Amino acid sequence: MHFYFKVKGDIINRKIFLYVKAFSDLGTFMDLIAINVLMYAATGSATWLAATMAVRTLGGVISSLFSGVLADSFDRRKIMIWTDVFRAVIILCLIPFPNPIMILIVCFLIGLTSSFFAVSYSAEIPQIFGQDKVLETNALISRLTSISLVFGFISAGVITDFLGYQVTLLIDAATYIISAVVLLKMKWKTTVPVEKIAIANGFKEKLYTFVRDLKEVHSFIMLAPMLLMVNIVFLVGAFAGASHNLGIPLLAENINTDNQSFYYGLIWGVWGIGSVLATILLPKLRVMQGKRLYFTFFISAMLMSAGFITFLSNVNLWIVLPFAFFTGVFDACFTTLHATILQKTDNHIRGRIFGVGMLLKSLGFALGFVVAPILLKALSLPKMVWFFHGTLITTSIIIMIYSVGSRKKTAEIKQNI
Repeated sequence: MHFYFKVKGDIINRKIFLYVKAFSDLGTFMDLIAINVLMYAATGSATWLAATMAVRTLGGVISSLFSGVLADSFDRRKIMIWTDVFRAVIILCLIPFPNPIMILIVCFLIGLTSSFFAVSYSAEIPQIFGQDKVLETNALISRLTSISLVFGFISAGVITDFLGYQVTLLIDAATYIISAVVLLKMKWKTTVPVEKIAIANGFKEKLYTFVRDLKEVHSFIMLAPMLLMVNIVFLVGAFAGASHNLGIPLLAENINTDNQSFYYGLIWGVWGIGSVLATILLPKLRVMQGKRLYFTFFISAMLMSAGFITFLSNVNLWIVLPFAFFTGVFDACFTTLHATILQKTDNHIRGRIFGVGMLLKSLGFALGFVVAPILLKALSLPKMVWFFHGTLITTSIIIMIYSVGSRKKTAEIKQNI
């Protein structure tokens, strides 16, 4: 009987771990709406709006250089707790100081700390739930993330429009605090690094440790060609993501200038409903095994891009909303399968692998947010989105053709031996 309650308690404890991430995501989605609307209202400039997203991404780029190393070297639970607390504090700074420069500083710090949380969280999943439950768990994580997105974006849009951005930011900070408190109360067998890296005293020692970790990750990825191809597509996907992150608030303004926040949240909310549906169906599909997992990832990237191109090229809600839903389905497939593929790596290097994934995502976004405003000035919004997501579709097709060719070549070599 005691064993039964212990097992049941462990299962509940694990589920709570997933809901903690959902609370943290809820805060992230709410501040994304509030901060972007606040910046656009203050400046009326698409360039400033792009700068907001780019600076946030820059913080992610910098932290992703060493977030994986920290996740493999220290208690991942404590990393998540401190990053949640810090995000709550910095987001509250916008209430007394809502000027563009302060917005950029806050966005940079949010990007910096969010990477630490995301890498530590993702790297810990297989340790808690087991390798055999990775796809099922990632689908549940994506579902909870999508639900958080729906509630976060729609509620942020409504609250910001009717009660003001200050209320949105207060609720936002509260979600981070709730996440930190729950993590503080939770107990589980945290990962003990195989070889804990001592904190070096001098700069040379720290640099040597960092370079050594990068070499190990590089060697690992080069020995796994499909992992390399997945990361290439993920990098281009992040680059393409800059176009719709910049484009959706502008599309919302084109639909209704007076209620931009509401339509901004509505579009992302419908997108999130599509994501929820995808995460329910994914674990039930038998095609998610072996090499099919990789090709499903590539096809999801192409269908996701086709959806973004379609609804960002229209202002009619009867086209925008159904295709936002369609896009949400395949965007969830894209992100869930990417996490699942990375989580199949060995635990001792998994944190650094996720750190590389976060770095690629941040670099892709950063480059995209530099290019997007330039193209937006030269081209229309639909053409800008066509360029970005057309690049992702093209890359995915090339990678798939190359992968099929490599498999056939490998099979022929094996037959001749």
